[in-house]
Amino acid sequence: MRTILALYLRDDLNLSESVSTIVLHIFNFFGQFCPIFGAILADSYMGNVRSITSFYFLYGFGWLLLIITSLPYLGSALIFLVSTSLLFIAVGNGSTRACVASLGALQFQIPEQAKQLAEYFSLYYFVYYVGIFLSKILPPMIRANVQCFNKIDCYPAVFGTLASSFFLGLIIFNLGKFFYKTEKLAEENILLKLYGCIKYALTKKWCKKLNVKRPKYWLHYALDKYDDSFVNEVSKLAKLFLPLPLYFALLAQQDSSWTFQASLMNTTLSSSIKLQPDQAKAIGPVFLFILIPFWQYIVKPVLFKLCNYEIKPLQSVALGALFSALSFICAALLQRHIYLQPPKSVIVTWQIPQFLLLMLGELLLSIPGLQFAFTQAPPSMKSVVTAAWFLNNAFGNLIVVIFKELALFNNQSDEFFFYGIIMFIGLMVYIFLAYDYVLQERLSRNLLLTATEATPLHDSFKDELPTTSISISNK
Repeated sequence: MRTILALYLRDDLNLSESVSTIVLHIFNFFGQFCPIFGAILADSYMGNVRSITSFYFLYGFGWLLLIITSLPYLGSALIFLVSTSLLFIAVGNGSTRACVASLGALQFQIPEQAKQLAEYFSLYYFVYYVGIFLSKILPPMIRANVQCFNKIDCYPAVFGTLASSFFLGLIIFNLGKFFYKTEKLAEENILLKLYGCIKYALTKKWCKKLNVKRPKYWLHYALDKYDDSFVNEVSKLAKLFLPLPLYFALLAQQDSSWTFQASLMNTTLSSSIKLQPDQAKAIGPVFLFILIPFWQYIVKPVLFKLCNYEIKPLQSVALGALFSALSFICAALLQRHIYLQPPKSVIVTWQIPQFLLLMLGELLLSIPGLQFAFTQAPPSMKSVVTAAWFLNNAFGNLIVVIFKELALFNNQSDEFFFYGIIMFIGLMVYIFLAYDYVLQERLSRNLLLTATEATPLHDSFKDELPTTSISISNK
């Protein structure tokens, strides 16, 4: 949907590029913010399978409404109904995102199948990007080659094709949902507990007495009311997630500003191959199809075999953020070059370097990041913490909306440079927080090991000793 949405809003509904970009990123925001609602239902009330099934009905209704409202005889005055249908799609899709990722991951027995779990997250992203690749090829092709209602671009045909693929997916999911493991639900509403913890800590921080010792982190004010493990897990993950919306603000612009950049370029590759502007970004998934198996089955095993080195998730996330920042520096340089040339004279293949760098960022950041969020979460919060990962994506889209509304930049090149710079700044903050996370993990492990030496533990409890798989170095 995101592939053609910006052009649909600009060309068919006659909105400006700026407004089209804002609507697209608001759509993305709801799609990435709503996982928290589906995750709460999945963890505390319904389980992942029933939550997915319920929200899919809302999802399907959104598609049907969009097809109806896109028909031209209804008139362009029904932009409100188009927006409403987009909202149903975003909420329906978003509320299942964390549930889908967690449902697959919950089928593995940890720690016995830790290796298979890591492969699952790689395959999850691989299949996810198969869908993205098809969406960047087929909808623009249908839009450009099918004519209807005396219009050059037939968006009702595009929406009908996408809706058909969704309903096919719904059928397949319903056929397989009886084979999943039985889910154990949390005994309390995790979101309410999280909200209560944050509220209590902030209230105590703002109203604290002068003689109260100040904790190292503000959430630790809640330790006298909430159990240590819950507060510590929430505070550690919250700090690490803090800079990530900047990354997702960059990733989301493939479907908006990078698409508009492609529309300024020459998309004719040969006498027989002419791309649509919204097809150019299909090169991103192609890179990821190559990078995921190459990284998972060649680079990582070779590094471990030859150097006895395994890149840790937090190291990988930092490296991915670096590549993402560089991708926008490339985009800014290309945009400046486009301004200096005659219109439509720069070939669209010059976007390849920025897409390669961005997909390297996706490979090294999103895949291990989502795996890290799931594995580090307490058993009662698997879907909620996975949803928190998607929340970073939501706030990333919100960042784009805010900067578009502020209109701080005279041209797109300066805006691309700005995003690259703030990503570098976010990377520095992330490295600092990740280093602190590792130190706290080591301190906790050393304290528990010291206690173990003083008082022998039962073998079954020894298996629960914390072991960090995220240290910055092997020392």
